[in-house]
Amino acid sequence: MPVNQERMRKLMDHGLTEYQARAYLTLLDLGAATATQVSPMSKVPRTRIYATMRQLHQKGLVQILPESPLRYKPVPFEAYLQTLAEELRSRAQQIDTGQESLAREFAIVAEASPESAGRFEAIYGRKNVRERLLRMYTTAAREVIGIGTTKSPGRILGAFRPDLVERASQGVQLKYAFCFTPDNRDDVRILLRHAQVRHIDFMMPVYMHVVDGKEFLMSHPIPDDDSAYRGDDIAIWTNDPAIAGAMSEMSERIWAMGRPAADVLKEPRPPRRVAVTRP
Repeated sequence: MPVNQERMRKLMDHGLTEYQARAYLTLLDLGAATATQVSPMSKVPRTRIYATMRQLHQKGLVQILPESPLRYKPVPFEAYLQTLAEELRSRAQQIDTGQESLAREFAIVAEASPESAGRFEAIYGRKNVRERLLRMYTTAAREVIGIGTTKSPGRILGAFRPDLVERASQGVQLKYAFCFTPDNRDDVRILLRHAQVRHIDFMMPVYMHVVDGKEFLMSHPIPDDDSAYRGDDIAIWTNDPAIAGAMSEMSERIWAMGRPAADVLKEPRPPRRVAVTRP
């Protein structure tokens, strides 16, 4: 059969070089031959033919006949494939056996760092901010803390009331703190059915949510109104462990220093409010 590109490609796919493939295919046609006979027919240069024949012998594809001059006889390719398959199986078994120890020995050092950095996102538009908060509420397993503006009670009820009911029924603690006003007291009373609500004596220009100490979102409501969907709000969200943990601690302290809603709502007049001003 001719020495063609297709047959050479198949041999090269099984570990032979081009010169080795040419010489082996030529030997298959000749049966047994000297190197000088193989060279012109295989188009392997005479300067490379002896080295090529030695390489084929090392691969087990050629027998060297001790004659003068030396003659070379092809070994059936099936025998070579069987030997190759056994070597590959043995190698695969060695890799499988040593996989765990090698993985530990050559592990990426950066992955062993005790701290991991989280992600950050900037979110634009009240609808998009609401969707992010919904996902946060959905993952809540232990606690949600929200510190908000005077309009937050109405927005929370309008956007998340079914989720509040579900989370509360599953034992998730819902903690909120706002500055109470005559306009938001009715919403606060409704929110009290599902959450622990407290009054803080200063107005927040932004609102914050922390879920399980793992996710944190702070948003500037633009405008600060009752709509749960319409607004040009801008927010930042992160699940960075250090930042989320710090903001969880801060939010917990703000909530803890507030007065329980039940006590405040008994008072005939709203408590004095102090606005937080930007520097």
